[in-house]
Amino acid sequence: MVDPSDYAADGGGGQGKGPGLNGPLTPPVKSVWLDAFNDPVAGISAYTPCIHTCNLFGDGENRLVIADEDRKLKIWKGTTKASEHPLLDTPVAITSFISDNAHPRLPALAVAAGSHIYIYRNLRPYYKFVLPPENVNTEEQDIWQKLMEGEVVVGDALAQLTRLQDAGVVLQTRSLQLMNIGDPDAKMGFVEHWQGQPLVATTVITCMDVIKQSLDEPDAVSCLVVGTESGRVLILNAAGTAIVKNIWIGITPAMIAIQGELDVGYRITVAGRDGKLYHIRNGELQQTIIQLEAQPVGLVRLVKHVAVGCMNDVIHAYQPNGHKSWSIYLPTHILAMQRMEVTGQRMTKALVVSLANGEVRVYNDKLLVSIHSVPHTHTHTREVRVYNDKLLVSIHSVPNPITALWFGRYGREDNTLISLTKSGMLDIKMLPRTANLEAGSVGGGPPPEQEIPLAVPKKTRLYVEQTQREREQASDMHRTFQRDLAKLRLATARAYVKVLTDGQGAAAFSTSSNTSLSLSLSVTGLGPRFRLTLALRNEGGRQMLEVPVALRADPGLYTLGRTQFTIPLLVPGLQYSFEVPVTMVDPNAAPGAITVLLLAAGGLPSSAPLLQATIKMPFSEPEDI
Repeated sequence: MVDPSDYAADGGGGQGKGPGLNGPLTPPVKSVWLDAFNDPVAGISAYTPCIHTCNLFGDGENRLVIADEDRKLKIWKGTTKASEHPLLDTPVAITSFISDNAHPRLPALAVAAGSHIYIYRNLRPYYKFVLPPENVNTEEQDIWQKLMEGEVVVGDALAQLTRLQDAGVVLQTRSLQLMNIGDPDAKMGFVEHWQGQPLVATTVITCMDVIKQSLDEPDAVSCLVVGTESGRVLILNAAGTAIVKNIWIGITPAMIAIQGELDVGYRITVAGRDGKLYHIRNGELQQTIIQLEAQPVGLVRLVKHVAVGCMNDVIHAYQPNGHKSWSIYLPTHILAMQRMEVTGQRMTKALVVSLANGEVRVYNDKLLVSIHSVPHTHTHTREVRVYNDKLLVSIHSVPNPITALWFGRYGREDNTLISLTKSGMLDIKMLPRTANLEAGSVGGGPPPEQEIPLAVPKKTRLYVEQTQREREQASDMHRTFQRDLAKLRLATARAYVKVLTDGQGAAAFSTSSNTSLSLSLSVTGLGPRFRLTLALRNEGGRQMLEVPVALRADPGLYTLGRTQFTIPLLVPGLQYSFEVPVTMVDPNAAPGAITVLLLAAGGLPSSAPLLQATIKMPFSEPEDI
């Protein structure tokens, strides 16, 4: 058996640090359970949907009910097996529900097998609910009708059934059996066997659970929820005798998880055999469909998430809107998953997972809080021995993995974990009342260094004197702050005016009340050849015609491609760009400035310009570089 301490508590099996791997060894996660009972020779073969505990006789003591694969209903009370009851078919799921408000409120036991739900009261057969037949394809029904009446021969009927199957029609079991018979005489005998019996589409139950009707209480009235092979989710009435909701999904449900109440509001998450999650809200199939990475092997409803375990050894948690919240990567395959709803002082909803290496892990959200393994005894230890000729060279034990889990009230203990192993062993553990599933979490939470308090110094004499000075001189400090703020605003205004007057960068102002122009200048190039770009915009409400533009520069420093030109039209709201080539005469000289003037249309050369902007030119790189 694998020792749980060999694995680091990383919340996903593989993120812990070992010696020599950049950190110390992560402390192992211990078990929070107390051993109550262990029967290695119980001889039980069942899975998680076929285990349940309920108060069958109203004496306040919950009994363990197991629907075994050998078609027997086994009842356990305490540490002994109380009784066995035969079943008519191989069970698929088992649960209990309260059908009415009569006192005492004794639960009815429901066992799903085949296309029937067998309901027991006081462990006596009370009612049998039969799934309604599905609709049969009209053409397939006509083919069987003509075949029985002798209008068509068996060969022609088989050809027509094959054509229907190729067209995508799902044929019934009777048609498939006829198509698989090879002997012609056997085919005729098969048709004669079904002579006079109509073609009926039957379905079977794949999963089952319960939903509270109006109150979320342990003894509240509840209803059965059934998933069928035909791709439907059926909700029965409280008595379990009729269908009140028939929801068609189209894909066979493998597992279902329910949250809420039928009369208030509810959600049903369905894990289909196509590897997708479907959501039902208040009887309506939602458009949100989640594609899983692998086929699902477990589905559990938590507080705010739905946890689904997949065949690729990963547990994903999804929100109702389909967003993934977190993932847990496990070291081996997932065999069973069960919700752990702890009652008492600490209301916690955790997740119990059994792995193929014999471990049972408990996760509070994604935090690993407990690991334990089923103990070995001489009665069910499985060893593998390796011999070289007659020499024994190796002995190791094979894990006895847990295949079924159930958490709930057993006897008079509220928090009990019941496990069934592959070898048929029954193991019962109890959760101590002092167990804390939050403080003991390791691996996914904050590091332990975070819990160490900081060395914050106490209030010193200097701090006390400073606070006293602030109280006494509050008005003077506020007056000084306002004065410094006014100085800052004045310095900012002066710097802005200096930029406008000195031409440091883009500058624009208008000298006419009827004209509003904006001009931005930019220079590109390394030198000695530059390109001066003028970005001009008419901000006014009227268009301007024939606007002269003049450029001024020191002729000893720069040679302009053009010193003046005329802009034919300036439409309001549009930006115009004009480029002027500039060549520096002496690349080694200090840079100068270029001034751009926008003159009034038809004005005299001595008249004031409409707009003036100056830009300082950058240094020039040598021409041979």
